[in-house]
Amino acid sequence: MEDRTRGSLEIFEEALILLERSDDPCRDARALRGSHPEMTVLEYLEMAACSGSLGKLREFYSSSREELAVTCSNLLSELGVDRVATLSRSSAVINCLDRSSVSEVIVGESRPGREGLGTAEILRDMGFRVILVVDALLPWYSMRMGATGLVGADRVTPTVLVNKAGTLPLASLVRTIAVPGLLKLHRGKYTLMRRDPDEVARLDGVEVVNIYFDETPLRSFHLLVFEGLVLEPHEIGEAFRKLEEVLGIRSDG
Repeated sequence: MEDRTRGSLEIFEEALILLERSDDPCRDARALRGSHPEMTVLEYLEMAACSGSLGKLREFYSSSREELAVTCSNLLSELGVDRVATLSRSSAVINCLDRSSVSEVIVGESRPGREGLGTAEILRDMGFRVILVVDALLPWYSMRMGATGLVGADRVTPTVLVNKAGTLPLASLVRTIAVPGLLKLHRGKYTLMRRDPDEVARLDGVEVVNIYFDETPLRSFHLLVFEGLVLEPHEIGEAFRKLEEVLGIRSDG
């Protein structure tokens, strides 16, 4: 179940197909959610699988993916963004860039999984000029190059955005736009899990902390992009209301 190289929406999309074929979609959705506890989108997948509404969720997702990409790419055009900085692997970011007039992307490698390398290859093959940098260099280099940050999300609460570690320093140093999508909204409690320290290093007498995600206050972002919505951080309540309307549920995790 573990998958460290793909974004949460990519995992969600594949899982949705598999669950619709499953003999016990509720059981399988719970197992998937347990293996990716930081991915709020999988909570909605579990809710739909256990309530028999996978079809309704698929219908929403099928239209929302395109709407999110168009909303994001139109915003980049309006802002005149030509150079973007990103990290990790987000299908929402990739889809947005694919429709945009951006020409250059700076990508952080995203240790320890280094999924940024895959992102760099995808964007290169799409025709972008791509610059790959080590994670610690991404915020400063992006600032020096005048890039606009563009990131996805694994979870968005009323106050913070949870995403790949490195999002906080990027958003703190350069103008950064987040492209979460409505299915990343979450009101409940959550934890950021420690992962296997051996993925980073094994050193006698040294505590190695391996956490994939960090938390960035919403106020650190320039704008937040959802399906058909471009919001300032203090307007996040509008996104929660829209999610409840389109899915007919409470967005409380």
